[in-house]
Amino acid sequence: MRMTEEKSRHEIITRAKISYGEQKTNMSMRAWIDRELREIGLPAITDDECKQYALASLPRIF
Repeated sequence: MRMTEEKSRHEIITRAKISYGEQKTNMSMRAWIDRELREIGLPAITDDECKQYALASLPRIF
């Protein structure tokens, strides 16, 4: 069951990265993904996951 949970989390993070790229928001990618995870009741992204997925924690500037 843990493997399925990890796979689902990976899919959610990957999809959130894609949706972040499509949106015009000044949120950081990490904040965007944290929000997506919270909406479905999963814990926020960890620092190790940020490194693994190469996530920026700085806001996007237009």
